[in-house]
Amino acid sequence: MRMGITGFQPERLTQLREARGLSKINLGRLVDRSPSTITKWENGSHSPDAEVIAILGQVLNCPVTWFIKPTVKKENNPVFFRTMANTAKDLCNASERYMGWLQEVSATLQEYLDYPEVDVPHLDVTDYRAIDDEMIEVMAAKCRKQWGLGIAPITDLLLIIENAGVVCSRFEQGSAMMDGYSQWNESESRPYIILASDKDNYYRSRFDAAHELGHVVLHRYVERLDSVNFKPIEEQAHKFAACLMLPEVAFSVELPPFPTLENFISLKTRWGMSAQSMIHRAKSLELISPLEYQRLYKSVSARGWRKGEPLDDLRKPESVRLLPRCVSLLFETNTFSKSTLLESLSMSRVDVEDILSLPRGYLADKPLLDINSKIKLKNSLKPVVKEDEQSNVIDLFNRKP
Repeated sequence: MRMGITGFQPERLTQLREARGLSKINLGRLVDRSPSTITKWENGSHSPDAEVIAILGQVLNCPVTWFIKPTVKKENNPVFFRTMANTAKDLCNASERYMGWLQEVSATLQEYLDYPEVDVPHLDVTDYRAIDDEMIEVMAAKCRKQWGLGIAPITDLLLIIENAGVVCSRFEQGSAMMDGYSQWNESESRPYIILASDKDNYYRSRFDAAHELGHVVLHRYVERLDSVNFKPIEEQAHKFAACLMLPEVAFSVELPPFPTLENFISLKTRWGMSAQSMIHRAKSLELISPLEYQRLYKSVSARGWRKGEPLDDLRKPESVRLLPRCVSLLFETNTFSKSTLLESLSMSRVDVEDILSLPRGYLADKPLLDINSKIKLKNSLKPVVKEDEQSNVIDLFNRKP
């Protein structure tokens, strides 16, 4: 009879299974074990042997050391999701696992680096029903004042958020239903935000970031999140995003009377917000009547803008900077190499790259194949360096007439 490995951490298997979106039945099929056996491994009554651990590592794409890595106490604060209310439970479970991993990886980085201090105003409210529209407007204005933003359009929202000490990450979630999620880590007194990169839309991504910031500011101490309060809490975060990104004083004077869709599109690049979000904001500020709002939205639908607006493809989403810069600094100072960083985290390379918002292949031992390395300039066009004695101008191409 084979003996289970010593030091096996059941919670690590549960985390990985849920992060991969697998049920116990599906995982059992992949490793040729019954669901009841998976249950016994996860509740700690049994441990898999070394051979099975190796198979689990292959199937779940992780080093075997992951399964003996000590677990970290789970945060009790709710994870707020910027998503559709009917999102599958499996997707939410996976997102919670990635949020926990982000905080674990971040804790490792903070053993060597000092992050920006947290400078985020927040409400001391435990019941979301105590939060009204006026409070939301006040908190959005407080953020702008505290961060020195005035009332002008915010040019780079993620940079502002990260400078305020919020740790952000962006990577593919594998579903169009998940836009982002956030959580306060109370042991650090630091908020974390994960944004989905699946839709690759600059304007949508900015609203998602502002929405998650709304949860951070408004709902730090809200005690529970369920099907009853999900919708009003999401609406509060929506409201905050609109107030922050489109302050009444500035936005209202730029919108003409009886605005058309073309007017909203002309403001889109300046404010970095979609036409539809500006239409909603105009309605809430009573800059347009309910009848005008209906007319505008009928036009939006008629033009097929629900799925995509003009200018959407012209800009890439804002970049996450903090975590990639941390990695660069650790490499530049020889604190870590690529391999030692991965070893210290005991995670798959792809998971670490995603969590740290690094390009896929960045942490690979050998660079992934780059087509540029296969392209060579024809001999007749190779640069010939000539230096003019008087002007110091370099002539790059010595072509024959």
